[in-house]
Amino acid sequence: MRGVEALVTPSVMRWARERAGLNIEEAAAKIGRPKGDVEGWENGTSRPTIPQARRASEVYRRPLAVFYLPEPPKEFTTLRDFRSLPDSQPREYSPGLSLLVRTAMMRQQWLREFLTQDKVRKLPYVGSADLNMKPVEVANEIRSTLGVTPGEQRGCGTRREAVNLWVERAEEEGVFVFRRGRIDPEEARGFLLADDIAPFIYVNSDDALAAQMFTLAHELAHLWLNEGGISNLEPIDPRRRDDTARIELFCNRVAAEAILEGDSFDGEWGSMERGVPMERRIESLSRTFKVSEEVIARRLLDTKQIGREEYMNLRNLYLERWSRNKAREREKLRSSEGGPSFYRIKAFNNGYSFTRTVLSAYESGLISGRDASGLLDVKINRMGKLAARMGMSLPVTSWRP
Repeated sequence: MRGVEALVTPSVMRWARERAGLNIEEAAAKIGRPKGDVEGWENGTSRPTIPQARRASEVYRRPLAVFYLPEPPKEFTTLRDFRSLPDSQPREYSPGLSLLVRTAMMRQQWLREFLTQDKVRKLPYVGSADLNMKPVEVANEIRSTLGVTPGEQRGCGTRREAVNLWVERAEEEGVFVFRRGRIDPEEARGFLLADDIAPFIYVNSDDALAAQMFTLAHELAHLWLNEGGISNLEPIDPRRRDDTARIELFCNRVAAEAILEGDSFDGEWGSMERGVPMERRIESLSRTFKVSEEVIARRLLDTKQIGREEYMNLRNLYLERWSRNKAREREKLRSSEGGPSFYRIKAFNNGYSFTRTVLSAYESGLISGRDASGLLDVKINRMGKLAARMGMSLPVTSWRP
């Protein structure tokens, strides 16, 4: 029995195959369908089933929702590059990062149009800061807008709770945050698609939890400046004077102030015994404030309590330790049973706020099931359970094609 057909646009199917650098025969072989099927999808004489279209999206490395566009999209605009990369490392995006950016841009375009129809207000904080302001002023504005107090952050039981606190508060204020791995943190720890209606922030979930909080705060600083772009948060030579370096250094300082409020930190640091080794003091403060040890070390560097050489030595130590711990975590996950459910992972990867918005639009009849499926990369027959995972009480009968 043939499955539900995907209402794809023939010209988009052809465009996606050609952009993937595949001829008809190669595409058919990779998708696992006869050559005639792929030809039919491109000339409009036949349509793929939804599973076949999903497979084509994987082969072509395009979001499934792209196939439903009325015409081939223009190639995504490359994000402003705030990354610090060695001269030997190319600046071209890896295939995985390219797909991630394209998907986020497609979703943002849909979301902005959807929210604009509902006449939502523009977010007043977007572009409200500039480089002439003191980083601590912008940090205070971010914390005040999100309503995250130093005491509340310190009161979190774990670093995961602290990261989730920041994500939830950002989403409550209109920022769409999504987290996903499989991208090397050295290539990208995060990026911002700036917008005053539907800003999107990506946080690399393959990074350490405490580092993810810094990334989110860093991208929020970019949003306050209305300067979208991609970052890997590698150290930038402070002697650089170009605009890109100035912005990135400014956002680093804002992020550090936002998640490590100065008065609270200074009080804790001042009360510690000076005879205790530096590493142990930093480790203790890291646990107290639920931030990474690198953030503590960076704060000490900025306040001239340690030199740059000592900071870099500490940073390298933390990176090596994190790499070892990450490898152990992956091995533990492979050897354990169970793990997060498919629905929990999807909501996490897509972003909770974006997922709720799409599901609500679908349940209200404002978008089709196929549109919702493409936007969330979830099969139609699974969206009822996804809604339940999101705490949305929706009748099963409402999940229609």
